[in-house]
Amino acid sequence: MSEIVATVAQLYFYPVKSMAGIPLQQAYIGLDGILADRQYAFVHTSQAATNSFPWMTARQSWRMLLYQPQLDVMPTPDDQEPAVKVRTPDGTIRAVDDPALCQELAAINDTPLFLLKSNRGNFDAQHLSLFSLTSLEALATEAGSAIDHRQFRANIYMQPASGSAFDEEAWAGHLLQIGESALVGITKRDGRCMIVNLDPTTGDMNPAVLRTIAQRHDRKAGVYGNVIRRGLIRVGDEIRVVAKN
Repeated sequence: MSEIVATVAQLYFYPVKSMAGIPLQQAYIGLDGILADRQYAFVHTSQAATNSFPWMTARQSWRMLLYQPQLDVMPTPDDQEPAVKVRTPDGTIRAVDDPALCQELAAINDTPLFLLKSNRGNFDAQHLSLFSLTSLEALATEAGSAIDHRQFRANIYMQPASGSAFDEEAWAGHLLQIGESALVGITKRDGRCMIVNLDPTTGDMNPAVLRTIAQRHDRKAGVYGNVIRRGLIRVGDEIRVVAKN
């Protein structure tokens, strides 16, 4: 018999890697995660063939977070590649594949870049990331400062049924059903980098966030998952454990 462990509180996807996320009320997840998530990424030309992490991200330039992808329609199974535009910090709106956008980012960061499109997504690790809002509150208390949930760049933000922080740390190896049909296998806890220190609106740095995660939680916060069965998920959906190791 399945056990309800959480509900979906918020959903996000990130059409362009390391740029701002887009909140959703519902999302279609395929075997590569939320449709069109991390579909585009800007890549260091000099590192494309030699570095396993060649992307331009907020690790190198916090300004990436200030670029806001926009879509007129959200991706669906019938239209998995809707047009993506990007609103730049000065308010200019360009198509994601406009050479002027790539040139702007290259000039700001003083490095040659090119745009990479992958319908399977440009991921650091697994295809979905899940994060507990109760764990967020606990981390903020431990760090002694406010933390915006968007700093963790998760796809699924959850409210745990238990009301307890860090329940999800024990979920590796569990199979979750989200909503009516989607199945997600939780693979491991999410190792964190300095991006969690960055305010998603201003780019301001708060080193206490990653320091707290490193000192108290083995540098991990949240969990990764891979999709086992496709489905539509919605804000408010129940998350159930249907199988355990």
